[in-house]
Amino acid sequence: MRLVTPLEMMKLEDLANQSGVTYDIMMNRAGAGLAEHLGHIANECNQKKIVFLCGNGNNAGDCFVAATHLADQFEITVCLTNGVPKTRTAYTKFRMMKHVTVLQDHAKILEAVRENAIIVDGIFGIGFRGELSPQIQEIFAAASETPDKQIIAVDIPSGGSGLNGTVSPGTPHCNVTVTFGAAKTGLFITPLSEHCGAILLVDIGIPEDAFNELKYPITHIDSETVRSLLPGRPQNGHKGMFGKLLCVTGSRNMPGAAILATTAALRCGVGLCCLASDPDTCRMLIHQAPEATIQPLTTDQNGMLTQRSIPEILQAAKNASCVLIGCGLGQSDEVRAAVRTLITELDCPIILDADGLNAIVSGIDILRRAKSTVMLTPHPAEMGRLLHCTAEDVQKDRVTAAKRLASRFPNTVVVLKGAGTIVAVADHASINTNGNSGMSKGGSGDVLAGIIASLTAQHIEPEHAAQIGVYLHGLAGDCAAAEFSKRAMLPSDMIRQLPMLFGEFE
Repeated sequence: MRLVTPLEMMKLEDLANQSGVTYDIMMNRAGAGLAEHLGHIANECNQKKIVFLCGNGNNAGDCFVAATHLADQFEITVCLTNGVPKTRTAYTKFRMMKHVTVLQDHAKILEAVRENAIIVDGIFGIGFRGELSPQIQEIFAAASETPDKQIIAVDIPSGGSGLNGTVSPGTPHCNVTVTFGAAKTGLFITPLSEHCGAILLVDIGIPEDAFNELKYPITHIDSETVRSLLPGRPQNGHKGMFGKLLCVTGSRNMPGAAILATTAALRCGVGLCCLASDPDTCRMLIHQAPEATIQPLTTDQNGMLTQRSIPEILQAAKNASCVLIGCGLGQSDEVRAAVRTLITELDCPIILDADGLNAIVSGIDILRRAKSTVMLTPHPAEMGRLLHCTAEDVQKDRVTAAKRLASRFPNTVVVLKGAGTIVAVADHASINTNGNSGMSKGGSGDVLAGIIASLTAQHIEPEHAAQIGVYLHGLAGDCAAAEFSKRAMLPSDMIRQLPMLFGEFE
């Protein structure tokens, strides 16, 4: 599914209008599509009455068209929450309505909302700014008083940002969002994503040439994405065909990060997996995953990398098809120097996670000297350090933050973790929306890093490996939450879900 920002949507509509698909035609198609979905919902709920909440913009026009289509089958009430429409196209559709009840009095609108089970939110669209008024909040509160109501958003829940997913107080929690032309990026970013319910897309006739004009296209990662990108395994395959991964992870005080990343990698099908770490961590891994090989390193008194570790790592990296660096390495001048050296010396794709990212914060331009693709997997705080801003700044516009970093280094894939993980490269991005809050525990990022590294080591294009990886990681989290609950699930439980998930996709 293609995603667009509000400004991009306006550009698409303008280009469509110039090509002959006029604003009037697009509104008619949006309203007809909305009516079709509303008819299905009403029939499934065995309801004969539908209440439209309409503002004074073009979102209201979509509602007026839908109301006209439905008026001969259902009892329709149209509530003008902000007076008559102000746009010419919407006003024309308003005047064309017949056989509907129109309300403007606030008390009567509240009564209609409380008494009916299907409420259509068409008050504000993707151009909304600021906060919902107390009157509008009161209407949505009335719509939410009983759990049996169906609230259907028109294009976007009123009060939500189609750009960055923020919400105004009082934004309704909808059962369904019917969006038009292309889905808006904000619909897939929390907290707005939690207000949308099922997202349904209506084609309004925007030409493909118009989509080709977008400078930074964004797509949604789903199961079909994974099926199209995940290669099969030939029957005559051998371990050499499925790559060699070297994990430069862990330290004496953080062995768990290395064990989680390595065991996750092994579960994702890599042919050979070697852990290069301090001797204690290596011994611990072999007890849990005898399938791995180990390269004990010369480390300092804290079990962390030193310059003397570099030749040992480079020797272990011979014939490696991917190297994962960072999970649980710890932070020291020696670690930072070692990571920077490895970035310039390794000739296969590199994944930098956690302390691998921390090692380049003060000299991120080292990425320009990498011989192959570098994949960065920051959480918002790490991303803030890389961009020299705050985590809050990153969260205000996650897509733009990921784009900034990916565009700066063309041979880089950025995986911005969090609710709505973003995979970004220089000229486009994708968003993943599965997963849950139970994954917000130490170790989840190590599991993700291991998954992506394993897929990359299997000669899957790095961007595609990241897209497959974030989807499987989120799906594993959802399965673990279903089995153990969000509160009780652990990152190691996610690893145990991977065999079942790969079984489904194979």
